[in-house]
Amino acid sequence: MIVRTITGEDNLPTLVAQINDASWDEANEMSVYEVEALSAYLERQDTIFIACHEAHAGGETLLGIASSRIEMKPYDKALWLYVDEVDVCTNHRQRGVGKLMMQKLLEIAEEQGCEELWLGTEFDNAPANALYESLSPDDIAKVIGYTFETDE
Repeated sequence: MIVRTITGEDNLPTLVAQINDASWDEANEMSVYEVEALSAYLERQDTIFIACHEAHAGGETLLGIASSRIEMKPYDKALWLYVDEVDVCTNHRQRGVGKLMMQKLLEIAEEQGCEELWLGTEFDNAPANALYESLSPDDIAKVIGYTFETDE
């Protein structure tokens, strides 16, 4: 298994096809990916998108993806990595894919000078909670999230 940071220089049409053809479930809350949207995401400042693949004789199989971005606190300029999504294909779970991607994100956070990495997941997402707890976080906070939809 290999985890790579994806850039606009990568073959985005192939990656998007792999993402859209992969096996996902409700836990992933996956939307259909488009090349133009992923390209626009990658062009934004401080975004990080990673993909985990497994090589085989016929090419590569997508195992998972994750998206994140580097943020700065407005009061002391401290950097932190906010992880938006960590998605492992349903047919590749329990193989260490999520852990490998999280380790890559932690490595990126350190390389970029981030003081911390932050992510959240639902209380009832037992697999995700088990994964994140296995990485020995410094703090586990119980939070309540609010979503406000706009008219747009």
